[in-house]
Amino acid sequence: MDIGQDSFDYPHMTVIPPKSLGPEQRDESLEFPYWRRNLKVLPLANMLTSMGFAMSFPFLPVMVRSLGVQDHLETWVGNMMLVFYVISFLCGPVWGGIADHYGRKVMVLRAMLGMGFFMMLVPFAPSALWFAFLFALVGFFNGATMSSQTLLVANTPPARLGGALSYLQTGSLVGQTMGPALATVLAALVDKPHWMFWASGTLLLIGGMLVIFFVREVKQLAAGPWRPQWIGNLRELLAIPRIGLLYLLCFVFAGLAAGSQTIVSVYIIRLLAAQPAGAGSEAFWVGAAAMGFAISSVISLTLWGRVLDRYDPARVLVVATCAAALTQLPLLFLQTPLQLVLTRVAFGLSASLMLPAIIRLLKNFAPAGMDARAISYATSFQFMAMGLAPFSAGLIGPVFGLRAYFALTAGLTFLALALWLRYGRRADS
Repeated sequence: MDIGQDSFDYPHMTVIPPKSLGPEQRDESLEFPYWRRNLKVLPLANMLTSMGFAMSFPFLPVMVRSLGVQDHLETWVGNMMLVFYVISFLCGPVWGGIADHYGRKVMVLRAMLGMGFFMMLVPFAPSALWFAFLFALVGFFNGATMSSQTLLVANTPPARLGGALSYLQTGSLVGQTMGPALATVLAALVDKPHWMFWASGTLLLIGGMLVIFFVREVKQLAAGPWRPQWIGNLRELLAIPRIGLLYLLCFVFAGLAAGSQTIVSVYIIRLLAAQPAGAGSEAFWVGAAAMGFAISSVISLTLWGRVLDRYDPARVLVVATCAAALTQLPLLFLQTPLQLVLTRVAFGLSASLMLPAIIRLLKNFAPAGMDARAISYATSFQFMAMGLAPFSAGLIGPVFGLRAYFALTAGLTFLALALWLRYGRRADS
């Protein structure tokens, strides 16, 4: 009998753990009966979700242009992305509050099925404004990764949580790596960008179906009725020592990782302009930077994910944040696209544990019944960083250059690290 698998699908059955398991493993199986199954399914569902997003997002400008927008295309796309992430930022904590009161699995389904449904509707938009409206609705349901994290956190033994979170994030990164490659193949086979969004929606819906049929949870619900709050819950969480600093570190990581992807692409184009002929195409180096970061992050999380199960996550966070800050410094001096790709690989290999460590610490510090809300606010700060990073680079770059922007991000990372260390010393004393 496989504890934590099919034998627990029937609530009327009483399952006795086999004697071959040790006392600690039997306790894990009784308190968290579904964690092994969920750890097999959720990373796969997350991979499909990330792959869907990675397929369609690069084709947003092509889709908008096909709807008649010829002038100021970058302004249209930029405004749509800003609206998308602002809506995601505002809705994330609301979804987290519902998860705490009604269950985490229903929020995973809300995200994957809701995004998939509206992603399938996006290609039917008759105009750019309708396209922007439907795309904003995708942002309204956004948050599949956050919802999966809260479900995994609530239904995984604490001693296994570090490796489980790393495994979940690895699924997302694999999807982000495979998405552009799959999109390139599909773009060569079809001549209309509409198909890209239908393919994305299909992947999202498949991920939701996997969750419906194979993911289980033991509900850990907060006391009292749910009331929609945003500021009140955030104020309550920020009153807890260290949570505010964890949100700052989460903001910084998102800005350095996902938020800097488009900025790195522009930086590569600028570097290539100063290179001699034959240095390589823009598409090759842009793809190399994106793939290098994604693949190195997958390798890092695979190799180092279990470190969180063996060592204090606060110390792991210090090491990863220090690495994130140090890997920003070469961006101030490098001269070739190859150097930039190697810098992104170094960032992925050394700093990717920041996010799993932050999620683990939020679980530790959040009050009982508020872990989903605590993680949802962290995701909201990530969304805000993803929107503000390219916006800030657009303001700083034309005046001072992109090196000045990267100097700012490095300084912000060192500042966040110093604040975390200072508070840690004060708490220890």
